[in-house]
Amino acid sequence: MSLFFFHVRDGSTTFDGDGVEFPDVEAARREAIVACGELLREVPAAIWNGDSVRLWVTDRPDGQGDTLYS
Repeated sequence: MSLFFFHVRDGSTTFDGDGVEFPDVEAARREAIVACGELLREVPAAIWNGDSVRLWVTDRPDGQGDTLYS
């Protein structure tokens, strides 16, 4: 199992300092897709303001490390 860190920018930036364990990178990718759907369902104010919403997954906490998915 490896830790993957899910960070979000949707008008403000939230860095994941704890991470979530997944058996492999593919499992983390599937979760990232689900998480993106949940973010869009909430319709963040940033979308209506013309800003973008971004979720990215790294291999280290607090937005550091290599970005695996964005």
